[in-house]
Amino acid sequence: MGLSDWYRRFGVSAHKGFLRRFETAKYFAPVGADIAGDPAFRFALHADGVGTKGILAYLWWKESGEISVWHHLAQDALVMNTDDLACSGITSGFIFSTTITRNPFLIPDEIVQALIEGFYLFAEKLRDMGIAAIVAGGETADMPDVVRTIGVEGVAAARISEKELIPLRPPDTEVWIVGVGSFGQASYEDTYNSGIGCNGITAARHLLLSSTYRQQYPETTAPEMPETYLGKWHLTDSIQGHLLGHLLTAPTRTYLPFLREVYQHFRQAIYAVIHCTGGGQRKAIKYLPFTLIRKDNFFSLPPLFALLEGARPWRELFEVFNMGHRLELYTLPQVADDIIAIAKRYNIPAQIVGSARPSDKESRIEASFAGEHWIWEL
Repeated sequence: MGLSDWYRRFGVSAHKGFLRRFETAKYFAPVGADIAGDPAFRFALHADGVGTKGILAYLWWKESGEISVWHHLAQDALVMNTDDLACSGITSGFIFSTTITRNPFLIPDEIVQALIEGFYLFAEKLRDMGIAAIVAGGETADMPDVVRTIGVEGVAAARISEKELIPLRPPDTEVWIVGVGSFGQASYEDTYNSGIGCNGITAARHLLLSSTYRQQYPETTAPEMPETYLGKWHLTDSIQGHLLGHLLTAPTRTYLPFLREVYQHFRQAIYAVIHCTGGGQRKAIKYLPFTLIRKDNFFSLPPLFALLEGARPWRELFEVFNMGHRLELYTLPQVADDIIAIAKRYNIPAQIVGSARPSDKESRIEASFAGEHWIWEL
C-alpha cells in the first residue's frame, strides 16, 4: 500500500497533486510587486493554518484542562506563515490577521479568548527578539454544521527590500544541505519542543493514539473514516520524561532569529531555503528543478518520531513528517560549518544532512535511513 493509499484513508493528502505550479517558483513563498509601487521593494502575503492540530489541542485540553495549549496553537498558526516567508528572506515586518472557526457546542468562549491572547503574546515575543510584528485583527465564526471541533488559520503580510530576498537557485555546483533541527529547546523557547510542527498531525494522531479516544471523543473523527485511532498510546503516557500530550501539542518552532543572523552573513552563499512542512523530506524537489538531491545523514530520531517506528515504512513516514528537521539550507560547502555554529548558539541542532548538484534530468531525491534506501521523483 503506497502513501496515496494509506494516508488518504484518513482523508488527507501529503502531495496535493491537484495543486499545479504554472511557472517555476522564484521564491519559496509567493512574492509580488510592492503594494506601494516602489520598484526597490516587494510585497508578500501568505496564508496557512494549524490543520488538524486543533483536534489534538482539544483532546489535550479535555484530558488535562491546560489552557496554555491554545496559546501554543496560536503560535502554530502564525509560525506556519512567518517561516515560509522567512525562506524567501523575510525575517521581520510582519502584519498578521487570523481566523478562528469553532463548534460552539464544544469549544467555549474561554478557548477563543485564549487563542486571541496567544496571537498577541507570540507577536510580543517576536518584538522582544527585535522582530517587528503586529496583529491587525481577525475573524471568529461559529459553524457547528461545518466544523467538528475547531479550526485556526493565519495570514501574514510583509514588505521587503528587493535586495534582501533569497531567490531559489538550482545549484550550478555541488552544494551541501544544512538540516536545522525542529526538536530540543532553543534558547528562546520556554520548554522542550518535540519538533512535530503542524504537518502529519492526522497521521500522528491515528497511528499513535489508542482506540479509547474514538470511543470517548467521537467528535474528533469523521464518520466516513473506516479506521481511526490505531495506536496504543495515551496522551498522559510519559515518553522519555515528557507527556505525550505535551509532545503532540508542542508549539511550532520559529526559525526567524536564526535565519535573520544567517542572512546577515551568508546571503550570497545560499542557493535555497526549504521549509519541510507539507510533503516532509521530499519537499525540495518541488522547488529545485533539474537537481539531484542526496539525503543520507538524517538526525537520530527525536522521541516523538521514534514512536512511529513500525507504524508505516520509513519512506512513507519521511514523506509525511519532518522527522527531526523542518528547515534546510542549500549552501556552499565553505560556509556550512559557520551556519551550523549560528544554530548551535541558539541551542538548535544542525548538521549536514546531504548534498545537491545539477542534473540533466528532472529533480529527484535519493534518501536513506536505517539501512533503507529510496528515491522520490516529481
